[in-house]
Amino acid sequence: MRRFNLVIFDVDGTLVDTATDVHICLNMALEKMKLPTITVEMAKKAIGPGPKDFIKYILADRIDLAEEFHHVFRPLYLQHCADNAIPFDGIVELLQELRDRNIKMAVATNKARNSNNAVLTALQLDSYFDIILSRDDVENSKPSPDMLFKACDQLNIPPAKALMLGDTYNDIYAANAAGMKSCLALWGFSEDYQDLMAISTYAIENPLQILDIIESDILENA
Repeated sequence: MRRFNLVIFDVDGTLVDTATDVHICLNMALEKMKLPTITVEMAKKAIGPGPKDFIKYILADRIDLAEEFHHVFRPLYLQHCADNAIPFDGIVELLQELRDRNIKMAVATNKARNSNNAVLTALQLDSYFDIILSRDDVENSKPSPDMLFKACDQLNIPPAKALMLGDTYNDIYAANAAGMKSCLALWGFSEDYQDLMAISTYAIENPLQILDIIESDILENA
């Protein structure tokens, strides 16, 4: 018996490896502002938490420059957000298989709508999804469950029949708050996988393992 009729995807660190473009654009902005540049590892740490924590990682003790930094960074990233971005191995195959099985798909990301849509369109991933939601589409971004509830409401699927796939605390907390099962993407950007596994329903190393979860009684982590 099919356990889930909807899979909801995070983007950065789950669907798409965006780290290179984020890192390059962050450093371009920092250089323009004559601030110290950062490593790609630091950029990966900043990507997952959401816009407020993102800026804390980047600016550290210069948080007073947040507004200026956003003004510089956002147009740079919008212009270059898909220069090096690629789907993670197995993602395209998973999306094709889910579509063939008539399983609904949604995106729920804390990225801004314009850059998110630019990445998904450039990589030709946008057409796979029944609904694409960003932080601009809800009052509260993840870890609030607002995006997840909105996806379920618009697709007429109860949260109990939906599965959230993501790589950060925001994704897992949002799923838990929505009463939804969660699946941890172990190929993403988080450094806290041991702790995240303790609060996730499932954890997978390859995107195609989602198919086993959907169609079988694979054991849950929690």
